[in-house]
Amino acid sequence: MIKPSSKCTKLISVDFLKTHCTSISKTKQAHALLLRTHLLHNPLFSSKLISFLALSHSGDLNYARKLFTQMQNPDPFICSTMIRGYARSQNPYEAVSLYYFMVERGVPVDNYTYPFVLAACARLGAVKLGRRFHCEVLKNGFGSDLFVINALIQFYHNCGSFGCACEVFDESTVRDVVTWNIMINAHLNKGLSEKAFDLLDEMTKLDNLRPDEVTMVSLVPACAQLGNLERGKLLHSYSKELGLDENLSVNNAILDMYCKCDDIESAQEVFNRIREKDVLSWTSMLSGLAKSGYFQEALALFRKMQLNKIEPDEITLVGVLSACAQTGALDQGKYIHLLIDKFEINCDLVLETALVDMYAKCGSIDLALQVFRRMRVRNVFTWNAMIGGLAMHDGTDKLMPDDVTFIALLCACSHAGLVDEGLAMFQAMKNKFYIEPRMEHYGCVVDLLCRARKVDDALAFIENMPIKANSVLWATLLGACRSGGHFDLAEKIGRRVIELEPDSCGRYVMLSNLYAGVSQWDHALKLRKQMKSKGIEKTPGCSWIELNGTIHQFVAGDRSHLQTEQICAMIEEMTQRVNLDGGHVPGTANVLFDIEEEEKEHSLFLHSEKLAIALGLISTPSSSPIRIVKNLRVCNDCHSFLKVTSKVYNREIVARDRSRFHHFKEGSCSCMDFW
Repeated sequence: MIKPSSKCTKLISVDFLKTHCTSISKTKQAHALLLRTHLLHNPLFSSKLISFLALSHSGDLNYARKLFTQMQNPDPFICSTMIRGYARSQNPYEAVSLYYFMVERGVPVDNYTYPFVLAACARLGAVKLGRRFHCEVLKNGFGSDLFVINALIQFYHNCGSFGCACEVFDESTVRDVVTWNIMINAHLNKGLSEKAFDLLDEMTKLDNLRPDEVTMVSLVPACAQLGNLERGKLLHSYSKELGLDENLSVNNAILDMYCKCDDIESAQEVFNRIREKDVLSWTSMLSGLAKSGYFQEALALFRKMQLNKIEPDEITLVGVLSACAQTGALDQGKYIHLLIDKFEINCDLVLETALVDMYAKCGSIDLALQVFRRMRVRNVFTWNAMIGGLAMHDGTDKLMPDDVTFIALLCACSHAGLVDEGLAMFQAMKNKFYIEPRMEHYGCVVDLLCRARKVDDALAFIENMPIKANSVLWATLLGACRSGGHFDLAEKIGRRVIELEPDSCGRYVMLSNLYAGVSQWDHALKLRKQMKSKGIEKTPGCSWIELNGTIHQFVAGDRSHLQTEQICAMIEEMTQRVNLDGGHVPGTANVLFDIEEEEKEHSLFLHSEKLAIALGLISTPSSSPIRIVKNLRVCNDCHSFLKVTSKVYNREIVARDRSRFHHFKEGSCSCMDFW
């Protein structure tokens, strides 16, 4: 064998090979150079080639294996590198084979070899084989080696042998922060959150041992899962003491925790302090805003995200689509659909279902069906989103249903006034599909009967239910009693509803409406005073309309819009034209004040949905439909008013309220006055 000259060795340094081997082509150049200089069999040099090829994401494990087999005397480092590479590969069993090859060749096994072999056993789920290596660890004197101990605990944890992991941890005389982190994660994955926090307390009492970013990134999400905001805030404070408040992973975990615990204000503070935000930072904040009902803020944040040139992922877009669905922002929803293609984002089942839900809730049922029909895979959430959309648009479909599916189907029957069909479906759910009805199903049947003005049947159904009716069912019956003129029964039910939900503003408002409708102002005002004394405030009615990608928001009596004068002028014009038609009589019974009828009518004309429609009429072409969204149920007066408006202006008006879509066209509504 030709020995390399000292001159060649000086020309090729280890540092040169380490920095040079950054791609396959450069590694081949280094390989050729080592061959020419007869240095390939020198482990010091060849190890640099093998390290890149076996461990780098852009390496080539097969190429590394060919180099390895050409080596006459591989050292423990090179063998361990190859074992590590195979332990991470699609064929982890090769790591075990290389270990036995190493032993047969007499290559010494050290404390770096066993952790990679144990990692391969964990990938294979080979608990018995891993136990054998555990015995070898003890036999060969590595039972007190920290690197090996951590690998053993991780192996047992990954294989689901929680008890063995705890045993190794308890018996170990050496521990570092990695050891504690593995055990904390093991307890969290086992659902033992309190014990995980106890381990943190034990850890912090030790000298010269401090939690790190891995500790925090493990425990902070546990606070979110438990809904324990107080503990999450403590961890946030502790992370600042540890100097981890500049770590992006820790900040992202804390931000996500605040969002999931509905503390948007704290989440916003953390988000604003993060200097270099990544897509996870933006996604957490955006999803948190959407989840907490700040839909416009979520959409505004997404626009800011795009200005900062942060490329969204599928999770980001699911949150944005949710905000679009809730605000009826169809144009922005369509834009998101285009972004999916532009950025070649993985359009998985969740994202496709979000698209279906967005189109359905934004009133574009044809596009919802288009996405739905193109989906290769659908789950029950997809079906429910589609059927729920069809239900809101008075349509149904056939499928193998679950309990949620029946809620959508019963809701469809309720909105379409299909009483017999709905009752038959309810019986089929129990008798044919063996699905035990939940409160939501009973609620759908009560709603079905109430919309059909079958108050006595609804009352009998509630009283014969095998479970105790909640306040929602009684409130549904209350609404039907009020509409049908059953005042005595309505008053009795109204009192019962307030007893069941003493802090709900909606329940007080319903009973107040009842009293106002029969001019019992003293009772109505008394209820309003009760609300005020308890600090209960009425949820303000709010409507949105999207114009050219911008969402305009209105509340009742709103005069903050830049086009207020034009909007008010249009309201006056709408009122005159609707009155001339004669098809609408203002529903002043809902106005809770003892004032003149003329004043009542004026207050009705300033409802948020009418303001939004007025803006739509002055801002869109006469041939285009007007789409609005309202956070509450549309009132009787506005429903009647918008029917006539659609007729006199020859415009299709699509209004989504809290429970359904209303398609107003040529003086009628798709709900057939069932809502």
